Amino acid sequence: MIQATNELILGIDLQEEYTQVTYYHKSVREPLTLSLTPGENQTLLPVAMRQDAEGIWHFWKGEPETEEDEDKKDKARISGIYQKMAEGKPVQAGEKEMEIQEVLSLYFGLCFGLPGILAENIRMHVMVTVKELTENLNGLLNQALALAGVEPENIYLQDHLSSFFFYTVNQKKELWYQDVALLEYENQTMVGYVLHIDQSTRPAIARVEKAAQQPVNEEIRAGRSEDEWKKEKDRLFFELLKKVFERRNVSVSYLMGDFYSKTWAQRSIQFLCYKRHAFQGMNLYSKGACYAAMERAGLTASKGVIFGGRDMVQVNLGMEMRIRGKENYYPLVNAGVNWYEARHVCELIPREENQIRILSTPMTQGETVEHLLRLPGLPDRPDRATRLRLTVAFTSPGACHVQVEDLGFGGLYKSSGLKWSREIDLGGRG
Repeated sequence: MIQATNELILGIDLQEEYTQVTYYHKSVREPLTLSLTPGENQTLLPVAMRQDAEGIWHFWKGEPETEEDEDKKDKARISGIYQKMAEGKPVQAGEKEMEIQEVLSLYFGLCFGLPGILAENIRMHVMVTVKELTENLNGLLNQALALAGVEPENIYLQDHLSSFFFYTVNQKKELWYQDVALLEYENQTMVGYVLHIDQSTRPAIARVEKAAQQPVNEEIRAGRSEDEWKKEKDRLFFELLKKVFERRNVSVSYLMGDFYSKTWAQRSIQFLCYKRHAFQGMNLYSKGACYAAMERAGLTASKGVIFGGRDMVQVNLGMEMRIRGKENYYPLVNAGVNWYEARHVCELIPREENQIRILSTPMTQGETVEHLLRLPGLPDRPDRATRLRLTVAFTSPGACHVQVEDLGFGGLYKSSGLKWSREIDLGGRG
């Protein structure tokens, strides 16, 4: 159930050729994908922008400049923003040189200003989804969104397969009671992915695998006429679908983009839809990102399924602590979160211990492992008269860095300035 809120939730699918923005606010019943022009189906936003003569930035569709008065010409035009992100170099914007973070922040500002977004006096939660989330891209997007005015704690990032998962589990459950297929066209290749949810674990765990792929480039075409090529593409798509569905019970398939068409994929689509649901569209990733941000913001309840993607932490990390006089398990990082975001800081008061015990438990069935961080040289003070700051930050999906800092104890004992750290391999045994 979606809770009423005055917060604005944005899911932004940032790709090389286009961007899509889906939003949720209490004024709408379900997430909506925005159009560049109100009332028109222009949801594919160009990944380029221009600065007009008055210094105002706009989305730029790539139109050439017309013969206008000299004082009305654009001050700057920037295209290929996604590719420039990978380069990480300063960008020439007219007569001015800009850092790519600044360019991105201006671009996100245009996304935030799309018609239909009620942005005044509203706290924004923004999830950006990209094809593959790298550590470099993670830092770049975080910086750009912060420059655009988003509070750091309300910035979320994930890859496309994570967005596929969140889109899927926010549909009617009868659509994902069995496996779910995603059919993409990327780099002149048809690709089939399958989402499988293991219901035998608690919580259930979802994983996505690439089930099959088939190039459809000019080399494969091999000089065939247009009609012959349509028949061959249909045959290749049919063979790909057989591999995707082989030994799997697929209840629904999602076709991304407009590549897959009944004008040539007649036999394939007939096979695809036989006793299965199938849907085609463009905004699956931006909607999935919006649903994920809604869950992070606490507006929707978890579906009881953890996504075990390649960027996800695979263990629950915590400590045994005495809280309000009772022994309790204190969670540090929960399984199923993106490792780039997996960070926790807390303060604790040890009881005559000179070591920290951290426990890791696999998200699947498995034994709990104890990891020790010894604190040699910790000042000898009375019991419960030392305060420590514990910081946990993941350095990969299966490894984390733990640091402990001596804070002293108020005005009674000054900090020694000592710090201890350890790298923990969560695939190891402590």
